[in-house]
Amino acid sequence: MKPETNIFVISDNHFNHWNINNLCDRGFKNVVHMNQSMIDRWNQVVTPNDMFIDVGDIVYTQGSSDEIANIISVLNGRKILVIGNHDRKTYSWYINNGFDFVCESMTWNYNGKKILFIHNPHEVEPVDYNRYHYVIHGHQHNHSPFIRRNRSCLFINVSVEQIKYTPLSLMTLLNRIKQGQYKVEQARV
Repeated sequence: MKPETNIFVISDNHFNHWNINNLCDRGFKNVVHMNQSMIDRWNQVVTPNDMFIDVGDIVYTQGSSDEIANIISVLNGRKILVIGNHDRKTYSWYINNGFDFVCESMTWNYNGKKILFIHNPHEVEPVDYNRYHYVIHGHQHNHSPFIRRNRSCLFINVSVEQIKYTPLSLMTLLNRIKQGQYKVEQARV
């Protein structure tokens, strides 16, 4: 049975952060093109009734609060933000401007699998690698593999550069992993 609400994941949009275009070879013409392309891709897959978990750096918080709030307001879905290193507004600011929940990290049991949502995977302690089945993170953009194994834990990098700037369905992602449809790299020791 299909759930009534789809859940999506994404990280590192860096709306309004033009320099990220060069740092990560994004290939957009300008910041307006980058922002609008990501908004369009987001709203093509996420409906207003869906939920998304953004694992950080949704916007680069330079620029006016109004600009940031306007971007957040046009994104479909009920919004959870796992704070990233560029999300520098207060929790109450995010709540007052469209997010339903804000946290530093979040653990979720999903179909018997324990998932940690966190922005920076380097903040996960090695002792926790056997505690979680999946760590869904961002922060590393296109500088690490999409999926890598560290002990029994799969680290899944949902930075926009890894997922073609489009939110991923959590259920689809986990089902495809279970079916072996993604290449899983081994973590370097």
